Amino acid sequence: MVKAVFFDIDGTLVSFKTHRISPAVLDGLHRLQAKGVKLFIATGRQREAAEGAVGVFPFDGYITVSGQFCFAGDRVLWDNPVPPDSARHLIGLLERSGSPCVFLEGMESHAVNPDARLDLFPEQLNIPIPPVVPLQEMLDRRFYQAVAFYTKEEEQAAGADFFPGLSVLRWHPAFVDVVAPGGGKDRGMDVLLDHFGIDLSETMAFGDGENDLPMLRHAQVGVAMGNADELVKKQADYVTGSVDEDGILTALEHFGMI
Repeated sequence: MVKAVFFDIDGTLVSFKTHRISPAVLDGLHRLQAKGVKLFIATGRQREAAEGAVGVFPFDGYITVSGQFCFAGDRVLWDNPVPPDSARHLIGLLERSGSPCVFLEGMESHAVNPDARLDLFPEQLNIPIPPVVPLQEMLDRRFYQAVAFYTKEEEQAAGADFFPGLSVLRWHPAFVDVVAPGGGKDRGMDVLLDHFGIDLSETMAFGDGENDLPMLRHAQVGVAMGNADELVKKQADYVTGSVDEDGILTALEHFGMI
């Protein structure tokens, strides 16, 4: 029996076209909660942006910045910022390449090396471009994730040591999420499950990007959206409709949960 369901936001719960959860899926979420199922967010967004994206729906807990900061209500359950040595290496790399990057901090975010690529944030994610600061200023800031604008081809050409000592997650062709080791959405799942006393065998997860794969593989049932990357679909237990086809609702009905 599934007692906990984890949802990615962008391209899973929230459409890139409407920037909101559809009324039909919202109704399904309310029906799940009424049956006692715990519902959790698992996203690369930071806390403020995650809560803003899903609106007023009362999720039971959040995995944010790709598993680096997890909370339930007002209680912080996991806090894993990028270590200072790794931060210095990353900032040196950005200084040499000049690539834009967005740093996600506790409740703030800042951009460095701005160029037209940053327009993806408001245009595709409905997130304003954060305030721009000098790159070296980030050495004095504590951050959980860097959204670095490197394509998959640039990343592959640089080799495995491009981000030494850091974990690299991708869900968009234009950029990667760079986080400290020991994070990831699967790690966040364990934190929330332990807090609520739920076994991993009682879980389901929904996602569409490569950064969702650790979570989909970790859950008892991993569901890929119809708009997911082919790699994600191949490794999921079930492929449902796209976010704009209310694929979450289709999967919940398929598994007899609503």
